[in-house]
Amino acid sequence: MFYFFLSLILLLLLVLAYNIGVYYFTRVPHVRSKNSRLEKIFANLDIKKTDNVYELGCGTAEFLFLAEKYQAAKLYGYELSPLICWYGQIKASLRKSRVKIKCQDFFKVDLKDADIVYLFLVNNVVQKAWQKIKKEVKPGTLVIVLNDEIEGLEAEKVLKFPQTEAKVSFYRV
Repeated sequence: MFYFFLSLILLLLLVLAYNIGVYYFTRVPHVRSKNSRLEKIFANLDIKKTDNVYELGCGTAEFLFLAEKYQAAKLYGYELSPLICWYGQIKASLRKSRVKIKCQDFFKVDLKDADIVYLFLVNNVVQKAWQKIKKEVKPGTLVIVLNDEIEGLEAEKVLKFPQTEAKVSFYRV
């Protein structure tokens, strides 16, 4: 019994060390988008069958899996954390999903084909991502930002979530 608890403690310490290491390199903690918030986003989103949807810093790609239900053409997610990325890839494979998750830095990805870009990141990374997005995507591309804003740009639409400070902002390039 002692060795079981010792093993459990060591495993928890390894997970903690891994998460600290990922945060050190990415400066973004892994926080899942809540399903209730995603559902509200999609209730206010008109996805076409021709849309290419990108999720930058996708984690386990919950946004993309929901977008797939709306028949988006292509679904791409980019995640730096290898374990979280692999988990998302396994989940996509088990679901026989069209979602493509790459263990890759999205700052090194060409976004020219994106019609919708979803971001749930920390503020400084959102601002840096916006600089990349506005240079690479075509006019009319929709950028959705959860719990943050793009500085100096007025949102086309802002949804607030009751009893929280959470919000989602929709921007058009």
